[in-house]
Amino acid sequence: MTQTSRRSTMVDVAREAGVSLKTVSRVLNEEIYVREETRVAVLEASEKLNYKLNQAARTLRAGSAQIVGLLVNNPSPGYLENVHLGALKQCHELSMQLVLDECPDGIEGVKRILQNLTPVGLIITPPLCDDPDVIALLESQNVSYVLIGPNDPDAARLSVNIDDIAAARDITEYLLNLGHRRIGYIRGHPDHGASSKRYQGYCEALAKFGLEPDENLIRQGFFDYASGLQCAESLLDMETPPTAIFASNDDMAAATIAAAYRRHIDVPGELSIVGFDDTSIAAIISPQLTTVRQPMADLAARAISLLSDNSSRRLNGDKTENNIFLDHSVIVRESAAALPAQ
Repeated sequence: MTQTSRRSTMVDVAREAGVSLKTVSRVLNEEIYVREETRVAVLEASEKLNYKLNQAARTLRAGSAQIVGLLVNNPSPGYLENVHLGALKQCHELSMQLVLDECPDGIEGVKRILQNLTPVGLIITPPLCDDPDVIALLESQNVSYVLIGPNDPDAARLSVNIDDIAAARDITEYLLNLGHRRIGYIRGHPDHGASSKRYQGYCEALAKFGLEPDENLIRQGFFDYASGLQCAESLLDMETPPTAIFASNDDMAAATIAAAYRRHIDVPGELSIVGFDDTSIAAIISPQLTTVRQPMADLAARAISLLSDNSSRRLNGDKTENNIFLDHSVIVRESAAALPAQ
């Protein structure tokens, strides 16, 4: 079967052009902030694969397609890539068009997409999903929306989630069962609801083993590599550093491995490190990262389906189906080991 014997997708175009899905989306939606050589590469890949670029663009402009907006404002490239891919695949399955919009300016970005498009609904990711002004705007304009990982799922009309508290508790207990007691913790961005939940799970695991959280072992990160590096260096510079560090996302955990490498600290021989999310970086760094797998692509796909089925058969008026929880799992790789004998 040749490559063009099936209907090509944006995923195929991204692979052929050697760019990300986000870049393909920007080119297809004629955004101006794309380098010309990148735009040419995407257009050439679209033509080679017989991807109906012009038809899709005309459909979007004419407003005849079912358009879903995916609104993001997250510093983790791995998180964004996974969420985008999951939403994109599901939109293809449902013959819908996906428009990705980064909203670093919060509610202003949401206003912008509502002015430029007439979406059938929006998928709102953290931290936008916890911005009361954003929710109030959507409610006032009667816009359908699904929240991914809101701080309070019970207050959401429609949401998809994992149990961040249980997931953080599980990965912390994994370290405790390996014998670690001085476990450093790098918190996530304070504007993200998941940050407080993951810290709560960390504390609950310590309590189960009769331990209190030690503020000297806790640092404030922001879910990005740079803040993770700074926090890790601060922890490792302590007179008595932790024997293990739980960074509350993979970007910060990868930075912690880098900080240990700079100090010639063996991971996991002298220091165990775990993360959260199971983004692509977890499997490509050395040592490979033990982490919590959050099914980000599945969360986005379920959000698209939930939005599509909001008024049809799957809800059936049953409110318990409005807030969906997916399973997490601890992925054991190479970055954590039993506490060495003292």
